[in-house]
Amino acid sequence: MLRRYFLTTVLGLSALGLSSQALSAQQSKFLEGINYQKLEKPVSIEPYKKKVVEVFFYGCPHCYHLESSLNQWLKNKPKDIDFERMPAVLDNPNWVFMARVFYTAKALGILDKFHETYFNAIQRDGKRIFDIDTLANYCEQFGIKHKDYVQMFKSFQVSQMVQKAKILTKEYGVDGVPAVIVNGRYRTDVPMAEGKPQLWHLVNELVNK
Repeated sequence: MLRRYFLTTVLGLSALGLSSQALSAQQSKFLEGINYQKLEKPVSIEPYKKKVVEVFFYGCPHCYHLESSLNQWLKNKPKDIDFERMPAVLDNPNWVFMARVFYTAKALGILDKFHETYFNAIQRDGKRIFDIDTLANYCEQFGIKHKDYVQMFKSFQVSQMVQKAKILTKEYGVDGVPAVIVNGRYRTDVPMAEGKPQLWHLVNELVNK
């Protein structure tokens, strides 16, 4: 079960194309403590100067529904902004398991193909791909042998990545998803930003703050 669900706001993606004048007017309304939180202790983003991290959970429908606006932002984001997806690792075996799913795909070099396909399978299509053997069978479509998937899933390499994500989840102050971390200094989400388009306008502002 999720710690808490973030409400989603149904707004058209066309709003992402606001004029620069309208965007400037909107940005001036973003307030610390209301639209975003400043982390108590900044987290290093070296070697990058600008970095945006989406903290998510495969079992969260709100994370799934954020994907379309996130992908739209990624198509238009400045090239100097590094972007990273990171699975939240809270104190629950399901979160740890799903983090292993993410990092196994990453370690096997199939994450770009796996992420959206898997999200669609479990959230849109209702498929129950929630155990190692079923996942190993599922990933054969990406050219991964069953035994290789299982071996990587249980590997020390993946365990280390999950542990790092667990530490960062705590350092980012994340207790629910989806959340967005900007430059290791600011945390926001859809409700705080008051909508999906506003969220990405806010991210664009914070990354230059």
